[in-house]
Amino acid sequence: MVYAFLAVLAGAMISSQSSCNGVLYPYIGVLGVGFISPFLNAVFSYIFHLVSEKKPLRLNGMPVHASFGGFCSVFVLGLSGYCVARLGTAVSVCLSVSGQLFMSAIVDHFGLFGTEKVSFHSIRIPGFLCILAGIFIINFAGADSFSSIDSRGILFLMLLLALVIGFVTVMARMFTYEATRYVGRFGASCINSLVGSAGALVLILITTGFRPSLSGYVEAPLVSYLTGPLGTVSCYLSNIAYDKIKVFYATICLLVGQIAAGIAADLYMLGSFHPGKIIGIAVVCAGIFWDKKHTAA
Repeated sequence: MVYAFLAVLAGAMISSQSSCNGVLYPYIGVLGVGFISPFLNAVFSYIFHLVSEKKPLRLNGMPVHASFGGFCSVFVLGLSGYCVARLGTAVSVCLSVSGQLFMSAIVDHFGLFGTEKVSFHSIRIPGFLCILAGIFIINFAGADSFSSIDSRGILFLMLLLALVIGFVTVMARMFTYEATRYVGRFGASCINSLVGSAGALVLILITTGFRPSLSGYVEAPLVSYLTGPLGTVSCYLSNIAYDKIKVFYATICLLVGQIAAGIAADLYMLGSFHPGKIIGIAVVCAGIFWDKKHTAA
């Protein structure tokens, strides 16, 4: 129960980090956010590593692929904004979440990335569908329909891309989790964030003709740079959760935390709360209860 709570808390911090990135976006754009957010995450992760381990970070034979979480994160960050612009937030989020849940079930079923193998049996399907239905209800409650796209082929590709983003999101977390075995939790966060930041920096240099502007970074509100420590702590807590509970449950708890924080933010900033979201939360809880009941602890 404690580890599930840590995953929920990590999800809430991810949502808060997204809000900080949203504040940064008008000043430095998608690639700018893709650079500065993981860079600050890497800096704070390294500081926390030095404080906790009292020694410099060493790779300790960590395989190269364990650092691919950084590249995956840049992919997710860049294409998520593109999907939201074409499909709308509700559809993009729901498909991404669906992809995350499917990928989490696959990771559990085959024991990928060194996780404990937990077979997915047909008895779990009703709970799985219930969770997806609840998330759809939460995201569509009071949401506008997505932007019209003339070509059905392009629409299909966009929907597929949003689903793939969910797959890649889980892979990013799993690569980072695998790195924890070699360099610890803060070390894994530092290395993967640094790799992601470097990838974004290369794209910035290419797209700006090696003449990037720094004015946006100076003009952005100071509070928006909390994205760094928030990312560090959320990554640390989620790695603890993935180490102690099944990937599928950890992913659900992360999503619950993100949804709860998002609803709280809407209530605070907009002063409104759509009742449909309560129904969606209840449906998600029912799905979790079903899955928990029919899965070995």
